[in-house]
Amino acid sequence: MSANLSPEYMAAEEAYKAARDPAERLDCLERMLRTIPKHKGTEKMQADLKRRIARAKEGLEKQRGKKGFGVKVDPEGAAQIAVVGAPNSGKSSLVEVTTNARVEVGDHPFATRLPVPAMMPFENVQLQLVDLPPVSREYMEYWVPGIMRATAESALWVIDASDAAFEEGIDEVRAVLAERKVELTGAASPRSELRGVVCRLPTLVAAAKMDEPAAAGILPRIRARLEPTHEVLPVSALGDADFTELAARLFRLNRLIRVYSKAPGKEPDRSRPFVLHEGDTSMDFARKVHKDFAERLLHARVWGEGRYDGQRVPRDQPLTDGDVIELKL
Repeated sequence: MSANLSPEYMAAEEAYKAARDPAERLDCLERMLRTIPKHKGTEKMQADLKRRIARAKEGLEKQRGKKGFGVKVDPEGAAQIAVVGAPNSGKSSLVEVTTNARVEVGDHPFATRLPVPAMMPFENVQLQLVDLPPVSREYMEYWVPGIMRATAESALWVIDASDAAFEEGIDEVRAVLAERKVELTGAASPRSELRGVVCRLPTLVAAAKMDEPAAAGILPRIRARLEPTHEVLPVSALGDADFTELAARLFRLNRLIRVYSKAPGKEPDRSRPFVLHEGDTSMDFARKVHKDFAERLLHARVWGEGRYDGQRVPRDQPLTDGDVIELKL
């Protein structure tokens, strides 16, 4: 079978031959792998490209004098959420419309090559979405699981609801991540490390491309496959104008609460909440305000739902979303 190499592949190959910088050569090899036609006639060429890419990465690692030159994303906002999915799942389009970030979106697979962090608003806080390259057995950027393990607090798993073969994608994403010791768990499970090896991320599933005609019939099958372990939220990057429900579910997924500081005799500033987690106490809030306050804290007064105004609470009193707290040092 003829390879029928595309013009994009040929251009990447010519650029590879002309390149002298190791990082540039690696980039060309990765472009060749992305643009090579995927059929039986190119299977050996694909395998050879993958071997050359692996060798090029090893060479760069040695050149930089350390094992692994990982990509990282510094956490910002209330929580860092890894956006994952199979190729062409629609995750980049979803990130773009919910954050107004400039994301490379394409009809071809593997359009996303680098992590794209972007801020998604939810009321008076910001959630950091990190659009990651697709998870695929055919090819996956080696550093993707590293970001999920190192800094992500949860995951948004985007599944193409218009794809009748979605089950194959679900199985592949799970299997590929499992090989890298990452597990996408349901919303009921907090983020955890199993014996320091397996990273379990609480995950919300977004059934994307609901504007496609086939999606309405496929959505019940996705829910039957994943619920009740995982929450499944239907979304459309093209058809939806309001993503408040998506933001609210991600806020709850990360078990976040907002607490407001109040000085004696003054009104609280509700525009700038302190972000804590469910179960955090007055002591945790004091530590968040200033590292020395926790040691000096005598008690606190709290205004909030289910309490009378200014109720005095002990240092270990759990707080709830929306509480206003006044510290007594």
